[in-house]
Amino acid sequence: MTTIVQPRPAPAAGTLTGRRVLAILVAFFGTVAGADAVLVTSALRTWSGLDEPSPYRASQRYNAELKRAAGQEALGWRLAATAVRHPAAVASIEVSLTDAAGAPLRGRPVQARLERPTDKRQDLRLDLTEVGAGTYAARAEPVARGQWDLVIEVRDAEGVAFRRRNRVILD
Repeated sequence: MTTIVQPRPAPAAGTLTGRRVLAILVAFFGTVAGADAVLVTSALRTWSGLDEPSPYRASQRYNAELKRAAGQEALGWRLAATAVRHPAAVASIEVSLTDAAGAPLRGRPVQARLERPTDKRQDLRLDLTEVGAGTYAARAEPVARGQWDLVIEVRDAEGVAFRRRNRVILD
């Protein structure tokens, strides 16, 4: 007796088969894994997540920072700073310094830093020049739009005599 094996009929178009389910699952999870890989790589390349390279050493400097802040407060100096971003990515910074009596502070070495809160690679350091009695100014370029920390430091023979940090938004 011979047995005749009938070939299976081909599935109709649009029928869900095991191979199609497998292809759908592989495509779905492959897409998710690919997107995750791109996002993780981007996150690791753009920001380390650390504000301070050694938090332990930063904690050791804490008491010295408190002493410096008390000395700065005892000076009674007042600082008014403005930062404006002009077209063509040029930023101008102007600082006005007065002593406790309101007299302008002249002839001081003043430095400014524009620090990007999310990317330290974009930080800019500027030396301000005196343009008037107690008024100091500088220009920086290129400066991107967005949030920046404007750090102003007035120096003396011992280092930084006065420091002020302000968050600014440059449009």
